[in-house]
Amino acid sequence: MSKILCVLDGFGLLPESDNNPTSMAKMPNLKYLLNNYFWTTLNADGESVGQEAGLVGNSEVGHMNIGGLKLVPQLSYQITKSAENNYNLDENIAPNQLFDPKKFLEKKFHTSPTLLSEGQLKGSKTVHLVGLFSTGSIHSDLRHWVGAIESAGHSGAEKIVLHLISDGRDCDRQSLVATWGYFIKKFQAKLKPFKDKIYLGSLGGRFYGMDRDNNWERVIEGMSGMFDFAELRDSAEYFKLKYNLEIQKFLRSSETPKMIEIKFDDILNQLDNLTLESYNTGQFDETITPLGFSYFGTNDTVWLLNFRTDRMKEMSQMLCEINSHFNLNLTILANNSYGIKQEIYLDKNLDISNKILPKNTLETDYKEGNYYPIFKNESVKGTLAEYISKLGKSQLHIAETEKFNHVTYFLNGGKDIKWPGEDWVVIDSNKVASHAELPEMKAKEVTDYILDNGLGKYDYIVVNYANPDMIGHTGDVPAAIKTLEFLDHQLGRLIKACQDGGHSLIITADHGNIEKVGAYTQDGILLTDTEHNPNCVPLILVDNKFKKGLGTLLDKNIIKQFMQDVHNLEHCNIQFNKAELEQMLNQINQVDLKELQWLKQEQIPSPILPLWYAGLGFITD
Repeated sequence: MSKILCVLDGFGLLPESDNNPTSMAKMPNLKYLLNNYFWTTLNADGESVGQEAGLVGNSEVGHMNIGGLKLVPQLSYQITKSAENNYNLDENIAPNQLFDPKKFLEKKFHTSPTLLSEGQLKGSKTVHLVGLFSTGSIHSDLRHWVGAIESAGHSGAEKIVLHLISDGRDCDRQSLVATWGYFIKKFQAKLKPFKDKIYLGSLGGRFYGMDRDNNWERVIEGMSGMFDFAELRDSAEYFKLKYNLEIQKFLRSSETPKMIEIKFDDILNQLDNLTLESYNTGQFDETITPLGFSYFGTNDTVWLLNFRTDRMKEMSQMLCEINSHFNLNLTILANNSYGIKQEIYLDKNLDISNKILPKNTLETDYKEGNYYPIFKNESVKGTLAEYISKLGKSQLHIAETEKFNHVTYFLNGGKDIKWPGEDWVVIDSNKVASHAELPEMKAKEVTDYILDNGLGKYDYIVVNYANPDMIGHTGDVPAAIKTLEFLDHQLGRLIKACQDGGHSLIITADHGNIEKVGAYTQDGILLTDTEHNPNCVPLILVDNKFKKGLGTLLDKNIIKQFMQDVHNLEHCNIQFNKAELEQMLNQINQVDLKELQWLKQEQIPSPILPLWYAGLGFITD
């Protein structure tokens, strides 16, 4: 028999409303489960998943907590505290910080030119800051931006160039100008000393540079505003051979106007003009066509600011490869290694104020990239996959491309490894500009594989359905309704197969999103909700012992047995709160949803436990 952990990515619980597609969609199979099986809710945001209070959850954080079998503190919180402290080294606030970037840059800026032939740090005093410029706090944080500006400025940088990746997914789709306005007002005092050094380097939507589906043509277009490819020898030939990409359209011709310098005080007006022009063509923040104003130059420093891994992995990999192939001697700093195995880690105890930094303090797989993560993301020990493997059981992790890293790398605690008995299967996502074009996504193909090759063949199966999150990010309500109804049909197939074959199923989610999308008004302004939400997520136990008649309490013997099963895990160093767990098990939901009904507020129990308990429930008998 198989046990399945089914993650409905981005499916939070919220009462019916005008912009809640889950209350509008026909979902007979999900409503059947809510009517007939024990279910409750879990908390998937803020401190409950190891983040700063008030930050909504996301897929990376959610899967790391579910797979971690414990609360997993997030690196983003450490980076925030360090950035607010000018990125000074302080073990008390950021134990995973490896070095002080100010001292690093000071040493680079003042290295003697006589050391050039030795391949040591040297050269340009220009620092380029690259990252998602957003209030969403899912991939980046504006406090990290201002901390980097201060750090670069205090280190002696002569020019600080901002390469803004616009959002439109984790915040309103037309919010870039408002975000810049908020940024310069909120951090006015911190920015003021460095205003004369700050320039706008490039602008482009996250659709391009932050791809995670191996769409390399999007990544290179996202970087086209950062590199002058025409100045790189044989660049067209290189990208054709390396990535099978035609980049002629990114090469400047002799007729291309000379690039202009956009200084700090001019950035607001320029962003206003650029976004207005883009919006008029239907290209909102997520898909603004990349434009460049100040390119990377040989010996410059590039600092990647995103704290989240998945959507910076491809760009950072390509950046290192370009840097090495064309001998640009860029020094690349990053707020995370992004898991690309090309990093050079520094010993935090090294006195970088008095000596030249060695190129390789620790051995890595890649020597030429000049790639220095400032923070090291520690992998999680004692994960769900590890536990299952040590039981001698088999397991399958499956998702489509958009969420494949989440059921593998992130679920396994930030490690790109398979444990003995563990298989990974990826179904290629549709190559579309917006998943609203094909809202069914690959839910059918994922389900087909589980039914044909998973059930009864693996002891444990972890599956992620990407539909709610990816369509929720489009803000398209009709597409959201369609994807939910299609997904519900696939769940019906899975539920029937489990019931017929005696398999068990746990359904949960990693964070909220699709339960609140589309148009809304705030302060008299019409906005479009595309971002994650802080709502609780479901935990549905689809097993005959958890099937209930309406209005009855869960059998006390079932609770007793469940608690005994959990107690048996204590020898594995899995820590849990017995009292709160039993309280959750006693929290019975008495609903009787008809075809056109959805949950009312009083029918959605307040979450008692954090998200990682979904993983705990998965491995109990």
